[in-house]
Amino acid sequence: MIRNGLTAEVSKVSKRVRQEDIAKELGLSINSVSLALKNSKRINEETRQRVQQVAKELNYIPNSIARSLVEKKSKIIGFILPKITNPVQIETAQLIERKLMANGYNMMLMTTDSDRDYESFALDILVSRQVDGIFLFPTNKQNQDKIRSIRNAHIPMVLLSGGNYEPASDSVYMNQYKGAYKAAAHLAQLGHRKIAFIHGGAANMEKYMGYQTALKDNGIEFNPELVITVDKYSYEQGYLSAAKLFPQGGVTALFASSDYLALGALRWCREQGMRVPEDVAIVGFDDLEAAQYAEIPLTSVTYKVEELTTLAVELLYRLITEQEHTTKSKPTRIEIEPSLQIRSSCGYKSQNGEVSACKKG
Repeated sequence: MIRNGLTAEVSKVSKRVRQEDIAKELGLSINSVSLALKNSKRINEETRQRVQQVAKELNYIPNSIARSLVEKKSKIIGFILPKITNPVQIETAQLIERKLMANGYNMMLMTTDSDRDYESFALDILVSRQVDGIFLFPTNKQNQDKIRSIRNAHIPMVLLSGGNYEPASDSVYMNQYKGAYKAAAHLAQLGHRKIAFIHGGAANMEKYMGYQTALKDNGIEFNPELVITVDKYSYEQGYLSAAKLFPQGGVTALFASSDYLALGALRWCREQGMRVPEDVAIVGFDDLEAAQYAEIPLTSVTYKVEELTTLAVELLYRLITEQEHTTKSKPTRIEIEPSLQIRSSCGYKSQNGEVSACKKG
């Protein structure tokens, strides 16, 4: 219901409606209007309903900037991604955003294209915007001093990757080294001796190290000619990589650092008449939905996104609550160990639960 007087006047003027306008319309104090909009029990039910009804009619939108000045909280969390095309990182960002919104926070997303200098710049931007906290997929170890300085400034930050080094801030991460080790070791234990690897370069160093260690531990000599580096995770890159690898001869197994790469390679093998897993075994990483429903279901390392995002958000909230204490102890490290989901592309579970797979002598 549109009222006469100020309501009509405000509706004609193109301006943002303020709490002062609602207060003047209803003859209430600004403090009473503010409390009513917050559903405070200090204001009786009838008044709360009247205030909220008029606010709705006037299309009142809360001023989050003004509120943040009063509360000394921006209610914004920064999130920095290396690649907008990485499916697991995007899923992680989406899940974290939903968890943040459920608790009254908004997310500010930035991407770095895995550039160290731009990552440093992005961190400066988020700090200057006075975000309440930051999630970061670090591109590498090179910005540790910058990250440490932000933590020392009592700005909560949770890193979403880690490795065999001490991170400069609190972290929750999947141990990708262990995941890659499990994948390559599984192939070796099936009897494969020529195990190729497709990966994304510097961003996949943990996986690369896990692959190499698994070969060594299983008595297999590392052969750099069986390793292909790609510049992006895609079906096409996996397809083209397989076209380079298999004509060399002798390769009986392939481990890819992404399910997209593995599925692209699977497509090439099928087109060439190669049987999977009889002629070649294939393992991916991330356990995407596409891996489960592929023509030949793909064995893959499971990236536990739900567990990671839940733990990461809980840790950041704790750091925000205890903000003044964040530099008084060593950074928290929460490691999640991935598992290997075995399917038909290199082995499968029979009805009695035993694993069957192709053996290579």
